[in-house]
Amino acid sequence: MKKILLSLFSFFSIYNYSQGCVDRIVCSDDMITLYLLDGNSLTWGRNQYGQLGNNTTTLQNTPVATVNEDNWLFVNHGRMHSVAIHQNGTLWTWGNNAVGQLGNGNTNNSYVPVQVGSDSDWTAISPGNLHTVALKSNGTLWGWGNNGAYELNNSASTYITDPVQMSSDTDWNKIYGGYFKTFAIKNNGTLWGIGRNNSGDLGTGNNFTLLNLTQIGTDTDWLKISAARNLYTIALKTNGTLWAWGNNENGRLGDGTTINRQAPVQIGNSTWKDIAAGNFHVIGIKSDGTLWQWGSYGWINGTMLIPNSNLPVQVGTDSNWKSVAAGYSSSYAIKEDNTLYAWGYNGGYLGDGTSTSYANPVLFPCTTLSEESFENTAISIYPNPVKDELNIFNSTEISSFEIFNVIGQKIIQGTIQNNKINTTQLSDGMYICYLYKNNGQFVTHKFIKE
Repeated sequence: MKKILLSLFSFFSIYNYSQGCVDRIVCSDDMITLYLLDGNSLTWGRNQYGQLGNNTTTLQNTPVATVNEDNWLFVNHGRMHSVAIHQNGTLWTWGNNAVGQLGNGNTNNSYVPVQVGSDSDWTAISPGNLHTVALKSNGTLWGWGNNGAYELNNSASTYITDPVQMSSDTDWNKIYGGYFKTFAIKNNGTLWGIGRNNSGDLGTGNNFTLLNLTQIGTDTDWLKISAARNLYTIALKTNGTLWAWGNNENGRLGDGTTINRQAPVQIGNSTWKDIAAGNFHVIGIKSDGTLWQWGSYGWINGTMLIPNSNLPVQVGTDSNWKSVAAGYSSSYAIKEDNTLYAWGYNGGYLGDGTSTSYANPVLFPCTTLSEESFENTAISIYPNPVKDELNIFNSTEISSFEIFNVIGQKIIQGTIQNNKINTTQLSDGMYICYLYKNNGQFVTHKFIKE
């Protein structure tokens, strides 16, 4: 027996209080991983190429424990593949491998993690559209996967299935795999890029593809790049100023125009502490803790989810935002109290078990249960989804039940009869079932009524 932290990943708490449990979040177009304060992590998303790593290819629209979560220092997601660094410094990948982006010497997809070589000195990794870049502890830069736009700084092949060193330099500090391009920041704060440059998204002042790693301008104060999935780039400098360049469709550069920019332009005069770029939209947090967004979230069933804006627009009035992340057309933001909010297009990617899209941030809470719970993984419910009767397997210890909907309303309660619960009075949707022992201890299960 022990008190446990139960993460109820519906958008509303069963109780009238919630406590933040989210440390940080990473995401690609349609795959998301949450890092929790207790050291655990959870992942969900489209999974069409096995990006979950759990040997499936089915959509996962609610969070599940990240595959082998106890092993990883860091997990991240590219367009169709996932990457991770093990606690022992080894590198692992899984998902789509059409052009060798898994780096394991072949082009076979893998639905479970596979090790990349045998080296154990990897320190950072960034998956791009169809390629992957990584750093070693000696400051060297490596890459593999698609090379059709020279994003790997290699003229030998259109794709590379094993890690190759991209530069002889040993002072690389940060890396960013983008849309057929790669950015890297050196220890001296200089910014470097290579690859496709159709809309000036490398920031060189023209739209010519870069065949070699090239310094972008002469500034030495670059801090962070959000190398978006599309043809534009958002960046922060060490003084907190915000810069953007590339394709400006829907005003996603935030400079008040829709004019493409082939060189970095400063966005306003404010200072910022975090930014994230989606496909056509950007979200950011100013130094004062306020949350802003611009660009476009697209149209949902013929209706514009959030109006386009070519200038930053404040989201709400709160001033305690800490960090942000962006998916294809979805947004995530964490407050200083470690609570997570999500909004935008929801093709099953917001993690609430539905496809409902949200125009405004919605709380994605963790609920701390003060009651004594008991761990008994042998007690289960089936079928799930359920149409009429919910069966309880190994229920000899269970005497009663309560069922709540996702907004915290108790819908039904009763005693267990013949190891079954009649659910015919429930409307279609997601519910949480509490199964109680006579001493008040309980186990919970989430299920869907259809």
